[in-house]
Amino acid sequence: MGLDRRTHDDGQSRRRRVLGVATGLVLVVALAGAGTLVALQRADGPAASVPRHSSNPTTTVPAPLVITSVSPSPGSADAAFDTSVTVDFSEPLATDSPLPTLSPAPPGNWVRTAPAAVRFVPEGNFTPFSTVQLRVPGGPDGIRSRSGQDLLSTLRKNFVIEGASELRLQQLLSELGYLPLQFVAAPAASSGDGPIAIAHLASGSGQPYEGTTTTTSASSVPAIDSEPLVAAEVPVLPAAGSLVWRYGNMPASLAALWQPGELNVITTGAVMAFESAHGLTTDGEAGPAVWSALLQAVARREVTTAPYDYVVVSQNLPETASVWSDGQVIFTTLVNTGIPVAPTAAGTYPVFARFLVTTMTGKNPNGKPYKDPGIPWVSYFNGGDALHGYIRASYGFPQSLGCVEMTYANAKTMFPLTPLGTLVTVLPSPATSSLRRSI
Repeated sequence: MGLDRRTHDDGQSRRRRVLGVATGLVLVVALAGAGTLVALQRADGPAASVPRHSSNPTTTVPAPLVITSVSPSPGSADAAFDTSVTVDFSEPLATDSPLPTLSPAPPGNWVRTAPAAVRFVPEGNFTPFSTVQLRVPGGPDGIRSRSGQDLLSTLRKNFVIEGASELRLQQLLSELGYLPLQFVAAPAASSGDGPIAIAHLASGSGQPYEGTTTTTSASSVPAIDSEPLVAAEVPVLPAAGSLVWRYGNMPASLAALWQPGELNVITTGAVMAFESAHGLTTDGEAGPAVWSALLQAVARREVTTAPYDYVVVSQNLPETASVWSDGQVIFTTLVNTGIPVAPTAAGTYPVFARFLVTTMTGKNPNGKPYKDPGIPWVSYFNGGDALHGYIRASYGFPQSLGCVEMTYANAKTMFPLTPLGTLVTVLPSPATSSLRRSI
């Protein structure tokens, strides 16, 4: 059976018209987006013109600006004190482009080391233990390339500066007067092996103030006078020289605690005293805030005028507490230490909290709680143990629950002699000492 030719031809014509329109639309979308001219043959009329955006079909968009590398590596924890910070980019930067920033940072300058690289060159040292933030600004007001491309987003990355040595900490604390030692710098022509501490200690026998001797005397020229006047330029590496006792009759119980270049309670107490004097948290930790303040204090020659005080509590009967200050015993009083079931722990501790008056709470040996308001002139040195005033019928033997009690009048005298960081040594009781000797 044959087909109606007219009907068949009409179907083909309709398909051609539809395909022609569809194909033309595809070309318009595909090519007009590239900036070319496309003539679309309408199925029912003459060609329609699409505006031409460019006569150059090879026009390209500039490459985006990105950061290709950063040094020190973000997150690194041991960047050098004098580290240079570099940032590399994928494209050359515009001559008037903003630059990265660092916080905190010593004085220094950003320089262009290549068309697509910048470097921060410090003039001095970064603060030990500090966390430094590198900020590379992005967006419309940020870093841009010569071709006008912006860094899309701001980069913020941190790195940490390496820690300074315990020995250098001790040297600077001694220069500022917070240690019972003085740092004596070695002569410039010295060929010694480095810093040493000179102190021959007498063996302690449990007496409060058995003396020590030293093999050298302190220099008449303070080492701090040779330090730079800019904090960032004060060296953070140990200097050649010696740490020597400032006094000729150092208490043996104090001198025996000293170790140059190592963390010890003498250094901890000195850090706490420095923190207190400079409005810092008195935790005894020489972190970035302490180092920043310490370097500034050295540069400004902020030597403390406070005396070096030290308290010794003797549990030999009658029990006493004595204050040694700048080379001599200036005050002694009878005290009460802890009873056998709640003894005052032997050892050396820095005063960490002080109150003109406070309420003390706790539990008695029988388990019943107590609450004593109005306790005056309180200096806490070991947990709940404190030097303070307390009314008793007599003094000089164990009666407390661990604290060191004295009369109100004597506590008032003692209080200003025990600022934060003051070391308190509680010597072992005779019974404990006898037990140790028998072991």
